[in-house]
Amino acid sequence: MTENEFINILKNGDFKERFNAVSMADPAYLIHALNDKDENVRYKVASRIPAEKLTPLINDPFKEVRLIVAKRIDAKELPKMLNDKSFWVRHAVAERTDESFLPSLMYDKEPIVRIKVAERIAPEYLKDMIKDNEALVRKAVSKRIPDEYLSLMKDDESESVRNIVAERMARL
Repeated sequence: MTENEFINILKNGDFKERFNAVSMADPAYLIHALNDKDENVRYKVASRIPAEKLTPLINDPFKEVRLIVAKRIDAKELPKMLNDKSFWVRHAVAERTDESFLPSLMYDKEPIVRIKVAERIAPEYLKDMIKDNEALVRKAVSKRIPDEYLSLMKDDESESVRNIVAERMARL
């Protein structure tokens, strides 16, 4: 299919025709489908278009499109997605963004995001996460916190956190 044929399908085709076209077209042509009216077409575009062309989809109204974008876009673009309304998107950002941006997610409202942050953030920030209200976040913190701060977690309300801390302190 030529680029002009592709553009014509996007303009005149029904959903199925447009979806099939973006599924099979040369990825270089997909730039023309970034604003398709159907989120399923945009989702397919986001999964196939070259990563450097994903920026226009960062604020797509469909969270599944934004999630694909967060998983594929060049990492230097991820800070633009730190405040996404979907916690799954913020989690994907926390998985891939440069660790220098992780402090801005330390207090995210969703524990799953904070757990990912605790697993990746520079160790010097972990002391600021020891009082997190979610035991699973504190557990992730206890596994990586620098030794000099372990004692601050030895009386944690979570048995699993206390066990990790005790085990690590015994090795010191």
